[in-house]
Amino acid sequence: MSYAPIGGSGNLPSHRRYAKAAILTFLFGAILFSLGLSTTNTEEATLSLAGSTQHEHTVNDLPGQPSGFGYSLPMFAGFVDVGPASAASALFYWLFTSESTAENTAPTPLTIWLNGGPGASSLTGALLENGPIRLNDDGALTYNKYGWTNVGHFVAIDNPVGAGFSYTDTDSYVNNLGEMAEQLYEGIVNLLELHPFLADSPIFVAGESYAGKYIPAISHYIYEKHKEGDERVNLSGIAIGNGQLKPFTAYASTPDYLHNIGFIDEAQQQWAHGELAKCKEILDRGEMVEAFAACQKVEDDLYAKYVHLPFIYDVRAKSDVFTTLTRVMTDYLNKDEVRKALNVGERPWRQSDGQGPSSVGKPVPEHLKPDEMLDIPDQVLRNLFENFRVLLYSGQTDGSSCNFIGTKRTLEGLEWEGKETFAAESQKVWRVDGDVAGYGKTSAAGEAGEVSFLLIANSGHLVPTDQPLNSLNMFSRFVGGGDLFE
Repeated sequence: MSYAPIGGSGNLPSHRRYAKAAILTFLFGAILFSLGLSTTNTEEATLSLAGSTQHEHTVNDLPGQPSGFGYSLPMFAGFVDVGPASAASALFYWLFTSESTAENTAPTPLTIWLNGGPGASSLTGALLENGPIRLNDDGALTYNKYGWTNVGHFVAIDNPVGAGFSYTDTDSYVNNLGEMAEQLYEGIVNLLELHPFLADSPIFVAGESYAGKYIPAISHYIYEKHKEGDERVNLSGIAIGNGQLKPFTAYASTPDYLHNIGFIDEAQQQWAHGELAKCKEILDRGEMVEAFAACQKVEDDLYAKYVHLPFIYDVRAKSDVFTTLTRVMTDYLNKDEVRKALNVGERPWRQSDGQGPSSVGKPVPEHLKPDEMLDIPDQVLRNLFENFRVLLYSGQTDGSSCNFIGTKRTLEGLEWEGKETFAAESQKVWRVDGDVAGYGKTSAAGEAGEVSFLLIANSGHLVPTDQPLNSLNMFSRFVGGGDLFE
């Protein structure tokens, strides 16, 4: 799919003024219809026409982008306001338009990518995992030919306010998943109105880690909006990588994972489960913050006392990968010329999940501490599993509480219509270009109610980074409605 150049003077004063683009798009379509011109897919025209509205969010002259760069399609970045004006809060987004060359008249899919934390910037995904631009360890930009823009449009949103570039000037941080979903929904709606060419796109919400809680929360919020007749957000599916949907189930899987791969013995495994039982007692008393600290200490102690590996999110790693990635991102994204290109003014970028400089504080995880140990309710998951396409995938060598055993146990413990079909399926080999890429199973491929689980071989927590070709194959098949195991 190709796009007309973006033009326009960009003289609208703020990013709250969306309506003009929609009106112009409607009038333009009416003119084309009256002239008898074919417009089976109007995205190209909309991109060109709506440029005057989008102009102030166009990404120009991105520092470090070499000449002849592989990705040269329109990009947009900036803020969308959330909450009342008095809150002075906004979510940052970076939108990459599709590289897909598929010949069809269907609307181009839109992937909304969320990293977790809580407080991690979703630019981690955009620049280090599955965006079309890769920020290397030396600070240089290169083209990622396996970016998920090969599937459709791709937008990374720093979620919630306080993560990445997203900000609040009034300490209006979210305190639970309900507040997060309400805030993010407003941001998504405003984003779609700002960019009318996305209006008809089927939307896939994807992400990893603590986004295993964000994604069901925002997706169910959208589901409830659909029931109320508000279908502005055209949700089609959700994909969660190494997600933590049921926190205690996840923590309880860590000693079993480490024992299964030989890193701890049975006595150490039993010790860990004994300590986790104490955590469960605290959790059952409703002391959520204390329970989180207790469970996290068990995981920390397992690695410090027995395993002695530097990076729990990939047991193959020789160093703490996140420290290096965060340093590189901090240096690059806080350059004046980069902030100018991304239309953020003088706003700083930061990881707010424990990885960034401690001097800036960690408001997002601090405000969400009482939420850390809360499960996604079974009814929420049932509604999503029965009404949308769902993909849960896990990197094989993620040794944290986000490991694949916890994900499989979450699926095994949940009841939904279609569970019997899913459970009856035998595990299959997943191949990419003839090579074994992983293992898993699916049910009702390509339909609402499809549930798939995929174990990604030779990958840690950051699946698109560790297995770029295979992750693109996985996501392309999922979005396209194809069978993962054909």
